[in-house]
Amino acid sequence: MKKKRMIALIALGVTVILLAAAFIAVQNILKTDEEQKAPPTLLPEELLGEGDPGERIEKTTYLLMFPRRDRSSIKSIEIHNEYGQYTLVRYTDETFYLAELPGAPLIDETVASAVVASGYVLVTDRVVDSATEEELAEYGLDDPQAWWVLTDTAGKEYRVNVGDRMVSGDGYYCSFEGRGAVYTLGASLESSILAPCEHYVTAAMTSGITQNNYFDIEEFTIFRGNDPFVSVTQCDPEEKLNPDAIVEAKLAYPAGYRANDSFYIGVISGFVSLAGDETAAIVRSEEDYERFGLKDAPYTVHFSLEGNDYDFFFSDVQPDGYVYGISNLLDYSLIARFEGDSMSWLRAGLFNWVADYPLQINITTVSSLRVRTEDRDITFELKHGTDEKENATLDVTSDVVSFDNAHIYNFRQFYKTVIGSKIKGDSSLTEDERAALAADESKAIFRITFNTTDGKEIEYGFWRATTREALLTVNGKGDFYINIDWAEKLVSDLERLIAGLDIDSYGKD
Repeated sequence: MKKKRMIALIALGVTVILLAAAFIAVQNILKTDEEQKAPPTLLPEELLGEGDPGERIEKTTYLLMFPRRDRSSIKSIEIHNEYGQYTLVRYTDETFYLAELPGAPLIDETVASAVVASGYVLVTDRVVDSATEEELAEYGLDDPQAWWVLTDTAGKEYRVNVGDRMVSGDGYYCSFEGRGAVYTLGASLESSILAPCEHYVTAAMTSGITQNNYFDIEEFTIFRGNDPFVSVTQCDPEEKLNPDAIVEAKLAYPAGYRANDSFYIGVISGFVSLAGDETAAIVRSEEDYERFGLKDAPYTVHFSLEGNDYDFFFSDVQPDGYVYGISNLLDYSLIARFEGDSMSWLRAGLFNWVADYPLQINITTVSSLRVRTEDRDITFELKHGTDEKENATLDVTSDVVSFDNAHIYNFRQFYKTVIGSKIKGDSSLTEDERAALAADESKAIFRITFNTTDGKEIEYGFWRATTREALLTVNGKGDFYINIDWAEKLVSDLERLIAGLDIDSYGKD
């Protein structure tokens, strides 16, 4: 019995001990939690800030270096860092400008980041209450890498110094001017206080161009180096195939081609709000041009709109995969960065700029046609008028064919064959080979010269290049080819016209 009583007493004692230990543990946990929630002891001029800065630690109460200054109570934010010095100045309750670039449009989100970082300085930790000179040096605050001075609307200044990056990489050691404490601030400083002024500037390159007027561009020219590559102008009203078309363009260089309107519109519409994905640099020396491939820029774009001239200069694709550009529209030299693919039109071949059917000349603008083949040299004189119902009429005369109404219809079909000549691609010949071919009369398949009612003359030629290709030339110079079968159809349809036979302008023969 004694033995059983002893066992019971021992068990009771163990239970008591365990309960006591549990009680002490709970008390320690509660005490620790209370200590965590307790606000820190404030140094002179420190404040408490409520909220979560989203940094290293999770607390509900934070130290505030100085009283919060929101957007409306800030006069300016002067920033010094490895990139130089710049100042954000408030000029309305909601907007800021850069004192060094007063006309530069700024990125709202980036400015907002700087306003919060500089005016609501919630620290993640106070490392030292009163640092010695050795401790300041240890944290990089004897010679800070950056600092900012916030001036509020009452004229009071607040300076914060930024020292070394923390070993953990998630923040920086900082100090408040005139106070001996060392604090830590979050890594968000990198996208505001530690960023260059370019970080705040939108990479916009154009102004004054809108969705309502971009299609009124009078001239659009691309230079490669110092030489014109392509120049596009608007068709005159009488040259338009569709009088209601918003844009109908032709090439002023190389002359004699209609422009590929869809490609051209795609390019010029991009100039409505041409902007890079970021501002790469504000030019401060000639070295900046060289650094971004813009010294002797390989591409220049010039266009005229409403009496104003605009010039843009672009690099080729750089080793980092980007294209860089600069324009003459701004009061400062901003280098914008573009994704290489977004500027691929700069490198596009001439074939992209030319309409599939380059001979689309409105017959009502033609006064005569001279057609030459191996066996023929014929000139057709065209006379335009209207009948009693105001419908357009056409009379044609030549020294080979007499034209009645049936022949006039056939002539129109022959004209359709001519203007239906379709470019298939770039010629496979070299430039020297093309020049030699266009000078060889024995290789000429079909040549046609248009004389227009306004006194202009232009000649198109088709020359036997290969068994598949016929070189197309405009005034003796060629870049493209058409199928040789079509050039031979032109000759065949001319003979059918002379013989009075029906012509199928869409047929193969």
